Amino acid sequence: MNIRKLRQDDLYKRVEWMNNPKVYQSMHFDLPVELGNTIAWFERNRKNENRIDVVFEEGGTIVAFGGLTNIEREVEKAELYIFVDPNNQKGGIGTKATSLLCDYGFKRLGLNKIYLETNEDNIAARCVYEKCGFKLEGVLRAEYKTVDGHLLSRMYYGLLKDESLE
Repeated sequence: MNIRKLRQDDLYKRVEWMNNPKVYQSMHFDLPVELGNTIAWFERNRKNENRIDVVFEEGGTIVAFGGLTNIEREVEKAELYIFVDPNNQKGGIGTKATSLLCDYGFKRLGLNKIYLETNEDNIAARCVYEKCGFKLEGVLRAEYKTVDGHLLSRMYYGLLKDESLE
C-alpha cells in the first residue's frame, strides 16, 4: 500500500464515498457532500500547515482516504481520520492505512501522539485502532446524535510514538 497527498483529481471519488451510508454513518460531516464545496475545502486547506490529507493506493487504485488534522506542533500531536472504500471494507485495508498514517505522523511529522474519536457502535473501527496499538483514553458519554435521533457515546483513543507498532 502506498500513501500520497490528496490531489484535486481525487475529490470526485472522495465525495462519492463520503455520501455512502457505510462511510457517513461513522463520520461527522454535513450531508450531502457536494463536489463544489469539497473543491473549495481542498483549496482552502491545501496550504494549511495544521493538517495533511492523504490517499492510500494499492496497485494504482484508491482504497482509502485519511489524514492528520488539528496538528499541534508545540505538543506534537494530531487527530487521525480514515475512511475505506465502502465497497471494500474487509481485508485489512483500514488496519494497513491506519498503521501507515501513524508511521508517517511519527517519523515524517515528528509527532509524539496521535488521537481520534469514534462512535461507540463502530466496533470494526475500534478493533482496527486497538490492533494498531491505540489505547482507549476515555468515553465522551451521549456526545453525538445520529440522524435517527439516538445519542451515542464517543470513544477517545490515543497512541504515543513509543507505543506504536513498528
